[in-house]
Amino acid sequence: MESQFFWGIIAGVIIVLAAFLIPAILQVMRTARAAEEFLRSAQASLNPLIVRLNETVERTNNIAAQLDESISNVQHLTKAVGETGAIIGDLNSFIRKIQTVMLVTTSSFGTGIKTALSVLTQGLIKKGG
Repeated sequence: MESQFFWGIIAGVIIVLAAFLIPAILQVMRTARAAEEFLRSAQASLNPLIVRLNETVERTNNIAAQLDESISNVQHLTKAVGETGAIIGDLNSFIRKIQTVMLVTTSSFGTGIKTALSVLTQGLIKKGG
C-alpha cells in the first residue's frame, strides 16, 4: 500500500506539473511568436532606414569630394591672383622707372634748349649792340 500511495503522489505531482507546464509552454510559444513578429516588423522598418542612411553617406561623400575639388580650384585661383598682383606690381615699378627716366630726360632736354636759347640771345644782343 505504501508503494501505491507513493505512485499516487508521483502521479499527482506529474498531473500538477503538466497542468502548470502546458500553459507555461504555450505562453513561451506565444511570446516567441510575438518576438519573431516584432523582429520582422523591426527589420521591415529598419531596412529602408539603412538604405536611406547608406544613400545619405554616399551623397555626403560625393559632396565632400566636390568640396575638396572646389577648395583646390579656389586655391589655384588665389595663387593665380597673387601671381597676377606680383606681375602688376613689377609692371608698376617698371613704369615708374621709365617715367623717372623720361622726366629726367625731358627736364635735361628742356634745360639744354633753355641754355642754348639763352646763349644765342646773348650772342645776338652782343652782335647787335
